[in-house]
Amino acid sequence: MTATLDVTGLRKQFAVGRPAIDGVSFAVPAGEIVVLLGPSGCGKTTTLRCVAGLEHPTDGEISIAGRLVSSPSRGVLVPPRLRDLGMVFQSYAVWPHMTVRQNVVYPLKHRKIARVDATRRVDEVLQLVGLSEYADRPVVALSGGQMQRVALARSIVYRPQLLLLDEPLSNLDAKLRLRLRDDLRVILKQTGMTALYVTHDQAEAVVLGDRIGVMREGSLVQIGTPRQLLDAPADDFVAAMIDTPKRRAHRLAEALLS
Repeated sequence: MTATLDVTGLRKQFAVGRPAIDGVSFAVPAGEIVVLLGPSGCGKTTTLRCVAGLEHPTDGEISIAGRLVSSPSRGVLVPPRLRDLGMVFQSYAVWPHMTVRQNVVYPLKHRKIARVDATRRVDEVLQLVGLSEYADRPVVALSGGQMQRVALARSIVYRPQLLLLDEPLSNLDAKLRLRLRDDLRVILKQTGMTALYVTHDQAEAVVLGDRIGVMREGSLVQIGTPRQLLDAPADDFVAAMIDTPKRRAHRLAEALLS
């Protein structure tokens, strides 16, 4: 069942230097895809890792489906395995000695799901990600894009409340990245899953996100729909992050033709 995500006043201070995250607040309604966009070192991945429970915040609160999972001031820190999350990483993170089906069914084996129900769920999710005909192939026989689809299928087959994606397309070549980028939004919307997605790629953010949060130096500068950020950026940094060369060329062509 999909869930809301609420992040309030999130702060993460490592041993030295400025905070990696400093007062970040945002909410993701159920079924929405929010993309955190920014350059390397801006704090977007650290934010995602705090939501996952892989990093421990210094301050602030995180709630999933109304349940407080992290609050240093209250002594609350729910471990990652109890947050009901799915996560897709940059690397494919598949088990090379298994078939596609064996990779995808693996999370269900630890959740006391009957074999017949597990088989049905695996069949449904493989069809969703377009891998039904590859179910019994060794995963190492697949392309990079197909392996990332396996990783996605494995992350959603147990129906987590929240899906976290950390630059899942960055290791693919340009052609595969474009193809899977376009398919990924359709897949996520078909599941109705709430998703938090991290990327440094403007076009990826615009295609995938219902809303985009632009981050800089540990702060969330602005969050809104792609159109809101494009029409009314908070500053020059947001304008540069959201306005891709392709979009600038398109608007210039429209102006010349008008």
